[in-house]
Amino acid sequence: MQKSSKSLNPLPYADFRSDTATAPTPDMFAAMMKSSLGDDVYNEDDSVKALERYVATLCGHEAALYCSSGTMTNQLAHRVHLSNPPQSAIVDIRSHVFNYEAGGISFHSQAAVYPIMPANGQYLTVEDIAPRLVFDVDVHYAPTRVISLENTLNGTIMPIEEIVRIRELTLEHGIKLHLDGARLWHASIATGISMREYCSHFDTISLCLSKGVGAPIGSILVGKEDTIKKARHFRLLFGGGWRQAGFLAEAALFCIKTNWPTMENTHRQARWLERAFRQVGCRITNPVDTNMVWVDTTDAGFGVDVLMAELAKEDIKISGSGFNARVVLHYQISDEVIGKFIDVLHKLASLPRMKVAVDLTRKSMREQPSGIYKSDDESPPSSPAPCALPSPKKLPLEDPENPRSKDSTDPEVATSPLPDKAVFEEKDLSSKKPHCFFEGEEQEKDSDGLVTPPTLPLGAIRRKDQWPLPNSFSSPSAFLKGADRPVSAYGALSSGGSLEEVGNAQKEQDESTVRRTQSLDIVETMRQQTAFDKGADKSLGAEAKKMNKLQYRLSHNPASKALKRASGRIVRWGSLLSRES
Repeated sequence: MQKSSKSLNPLPYADFRSDTATAPTPDMFAAMMKSSLGDDVYNEDDSVKALERYVATLCGHEAALYCSSGTMTNQLAHRVHLSNPPQSAIVDIRSHVFNYEAGGISFHSQAAVYPIMPANGQYLTVEDIAPRLVFDVDVHYAPTRVISLENTLNGTIMPIEEIVRIRELTLEHGIKLHLDGARLWHASIATGISMREYCSHFDTISLCLSKGVGAPIGSILVGKEDTIKKARHFRLLFGGGWRQAGFLAEAALFCIKTNWPTMENTHRQARWLERAFRQVGCRITNPVDTNMVWVDTTDAGFGVDVLMAELAKEDIKISGSGFNARVVLHYQISDEVIGKFIDVLHKLASLPRMKVAVDLTRKSMREQPSGIYKSDDESPPSSPAPCALPSPKKLPLEDPENPRSKDSTDPEVATSPLPDKAVFEEKDLSSKKPHCFFEGEEQEKDSDGLVTPPTLPLGAIRRKDQWPLPNSFSSPSAFLKGADRPVSAYGALSSGGSLEEVGNAQKEQDESTVRRTQSLDIVETMRQQTAFDKGADKSLGAEAKKMNKLQYRLSHNPASKALKRASGRIVRWGSLLSRES
């Protein structure tokens, strides 16, 4: 069957977009060569009449009418049933007659249309329909004249038991029952229920010959003799009469006899493809009863656009957008093509980073799960505060098991000059201990509690004249960068001062450091606040300009001017009438 299926596709690509995408085959052309050449408008073409008799007998009805499209056969059926306004039709909200026929029921038949979403999400039931029936008892409402069903709908089969229940409801209230059976061929093969059994519960049935069995063109309407006679009249009114249609009818009859039995293999391929989609993490959104696979690729980590691009490299076409796709199989799809399709799915599923990319498109930054962050103390990103102040840099803690010693043999420690960058330690500001030391140095204290540089012996402390005076600071930023040094207690000690003087110098140094730190914090705060205010002023200025521009346009609008003039006249006339009265 794989070999046969492959050989029947004359196209250079495999088309999964719809089962209407099948192309005529050489055998089909050979059948078309045997057609009659009569005029169907005069009902004189033997090939067309043969097709109509065959399908009417197959469905157990009296007559049939061959038309150019399923939209035409559906609209003809509703037009025949809806002949006396006011009137209404009940349809499935997902049905073809409601969504894809340009509002034809309302236009052609002058009827209100009441769509219903099935409670079970798959097919309409009596419980869905009965409460919504409108009876001819109140002139404010359009009574229900037709109930329109579809089988299959999105590839899902409507159970015959529910069809029987709805038919009993329509007979009880004198309502017509129409079936859009474009793919009823598939339901019959999948369930084993004959076309005659299905069609016996409906007044009219539309059967598609293109998407159903792969004919080049056409659909056929089945019903009673008088119904089909009236529909033929409306077909001409709609502009649907055609002349030498015999060669198309021969092709359609050939497809019913040849392609219809192959649908069992098509259903097998659909289930095969469904399993492959599930294996790569896709979600199937509708039951795969026949030849359609409705899929959501979100959980698989790739979009339909990516899937379409990869399949195009294998000469495969599908339809869809975002993360949702509909894959439709037909008799010209081979097992070899299904294998290529599945290989592409596994290739996309094996790519890294795709799942994260999908998560980022589906969720905002604040809604991302904590599992995507590296550690527990990390949190989802959030917008920064407009005036967040930088905190002082902290000195890295020394390793307690390997502290740096003042007599270290490390040449960088023993011979390096004092560092160039001053860093502030966050401690209690009321403490007497020094708050300024140098990055990379360890604090060493003498017997009096004074801090000495660890890299120099006590006798090698710099003299007071080697330290810059406070007035030598070039700028606050220079102080922070450590380009200039504040006077310290070391200068007082090296110049021979007493311990009291050294303590006072140390205290003065601490207070000076605190004052400078606080001053710089205030300067930085004011700088950032100024920048923020400038941005806010710009934003407010832009909003003000927009409002002024809008007010100017409103005030100079011709309608506004006319309203102002009219208001003035009213005021003048009012004052005049008041004076005269």
